Amino acid sequence: MRKIVALFIVMLLSGCAALQSAIETPHVTLNNLQVLDMTLLEQRYAVTLRVQNPNPIPLPIAGMNFQLDINDSELGRGVTNQAVTVPAYGEALVKVNVASSLMRIFNQIRALESSKGESLRYRLSGGLSISDRMGKLPFEYRGDFSPRR
Repeated sequence: MRKIVALFIVMLLSGCAALQSAIETPHVTLNNLQVLDMTLLEQRYAVTLRVQNPNPIPLPIAGMNFQLDINDSELGRGVTNQAVTVPAYGEALVKVNVASSLMRIFNQIRALESSKGESLRYRLSGGLSISDRMGKLPFEYRGDFSPRR
């Protein structure tokens, strides 16, 4: 009888591990970018990210880190420990502060001048920490926006 119970427990645990590893990475996109503060050496932005969960279970996000690139040049990096649970097949907005340096701003100004009103490409990449898992779920999204709108 003990062997049957032990076998059942092993099968149950391996089934749970298989379910957990089958989590599809959430889609993380740029929702809004707002200037908070500008000084000579540092600029700070409020970035709102939309996190969409394509899974049939809620995702309890414990935190995230990311990098925002515009026209293949890094604008800034951000981290947050803001906990949010994204419902199954749902979405949530997460606000994160991003810091940038003066040199990065000069690179972005040059990119704006050379774009001549065209759309700017952006790349958002990073990782989501899920509270009931060890490690992170990596994400990457590429898109574009028009600075003149």
